[in-house]
Amino acid sequence: MASKNTTLNLPEALIARTRAYAAAHGTTMTAIVRSHLEAITAEPDRTPDDPLRAYAQGLIRSDEAVDRLGVRDYADLLVTLGDAGLSPPRPPEHQIENEAVTFARIWLSA
Repeated sequence: MASKNTTLNLPEALIARTRAYAAAHGTTMTAIVRSHLEAITAEPDRTPDDPLRAYAQGLIRSDEAVDRLGVRDYADLLVTLGDAGLSPPRPPEHQIENEAVTFARIWLSA
């Protein structure tokens, strides 16, 4: 996906809090802004009635799927997905990018 740099005018205190939050959660300000903008501009909610399919499509969180399906925990959710021939949802691109950067940093420091 092509990206474009954009300048935002934000209060310094907000930037500082956001940088601290990003550092504490192993992410970046860009990833936080991207995720929020994607969420608020997404298509209207078209969550399937089946919570298992909704989770597999990444439309609901794992804890919500566990509650709605009445399974014991995340492990049971994964078994239920496998039994239905479904895969867990793919993480968002920014999370994959952040994990790759973290892995490379750890790998190179070893």
